[in-house]
Amino acid sequence: MKKIDNLWKERLQLYTIEMRKYLKYIFNDHLLFVAIFALSGGAYYYSRWVKTLDHHFPIGWVMGLILGLVITISPIYTLLKNADKVFLLPLETKLQSYFRKAIKLSFVIQSYILLMVLAVLMPMYVHSTGGSFRSFFFYLIIMWILKYWNLFMHWDVLKFRDPQVEIFDWIIRFALNTIFVFLLVEKAPFWYVGVLIVLYIGVYQYFHRLAKEKTIKWDLLIEKEEKRLTGFYRFANLFTDVPKLKGQVKRRKWLDPILNRVKYGQQNTYRYLFARTFVRTSEYFGLFVRLTIIGGLILLFSDQRYLMIGVALVFLYLTGFQLIPMVRYHELKIWLHLYPVSMELKKSSFLKVITTVLMLQALIFGILALISSSWVNGVLVLLIGIVFVLLLVKIYIPSRLKKIDTNF
Repeated sequence: MKKIDNLWKERLQLYTIEMRKYLKYIFNDHLLFVAIFALSGGAYYYSRWVKTLDHHFPIGWVMGLILGLVITISPIYTLLKNADKVFLLPLETKLQSYFRKAIKLSFVIQSYILLMVLAVLMPMYVHSTGGSFRSFFFYLIIMWILKYWNLFMHWDVLKFRDPQVEIFDWIIRFALNTIFVFLLVEKAPFWYVGVLIVLYIGVYQYFHRLAKEKTIKWDLLIEKEEKRLTGFYRFANLFTDVPKLKGQVKRRKWLDPILNRVKYGQQNTYRYLFARTFVRTSEYFGLFVRLTIIGGLILLFSDQRYLMIGVALVFLYLTGFQLIPMVRYHELKIWLHLYPVSMELKKSSFLKVITTVLMLQALIFGILALISSSWVNGVLVLLIGIVFVLLLVKIYIPSRLKKIDTNF
């Protein structure tokens, strides 16, 4: 038993070290500045929107659907590794304490997310219902209890091999959570809530009784843990190199006409390499597409000039900043050292590729601003975006490249 407790402590310690290693790159000074800027702008416009709400606003359904979704999504951080299905399998009956601690860890992490989501929703609740912010702690405790119930329910369902059971369980929990929050917010008669509590207990007892006869599905737990870590590594890879992440490379033949515009010659060696890397590598090309779509959608649904300019600059910065690690993408390939070209040419070629990508994004943002608002706003977004890109590639990115060189 002591060895099992030590196993969890070791796993948790290694997991914490791993997270800290990448979080220090994710939450760096530059990203914090952009995040504060974006959150401040979002909070300003959110507060203005909240003031337009009245008692006709369907606050019950809005809070029910949002909180119901956050409560229902309840992954369990087991910290299992691939070799565990061989070495820990004989100890399965003695691992109850290990998995209880896994559920507790999952609850602690997800309870913070729930707290933040509820904090964002409270101004909406207070303004549309005339309630008080003092009810925040009451709702928070109820949400935490529901989250704990969902984690135990999800754990029991993970013992079933049939994926349809997991889908069925998710739908049931989402429906119960959404309706429960709706009744709570709308201050429904107590017996309505009492009926739902009985349903919660009944559903849990039903699945728990069936799960008692089943063993732990090691392959499924390890697969989910690997997917969860891969998702985090993909996010961290936007800020720094992640050796454990295996990137996907796709041909994307339909973009060849654009790449063929890079002229053949020794001076364009690295320019062609970085252009091809950007187009074929899913993490960089996918990053560009995702940020362009998200920023574009915000611009399409906005008609305020300063907001549009701010959104365009934030997304141009995020794209440029997160493309910087591409400069070291081929660093471990020995054949690059055989290129008869200087390192200065490598840096200048990289900056040209980044400039082209960001200019294209600025053009897209300018066109979308023109469509959603006016030609004046469209031109302003485009021109300010171009100036910002030039400053980024002339001043900021070269300084980041120097910092990368000193660290390696």
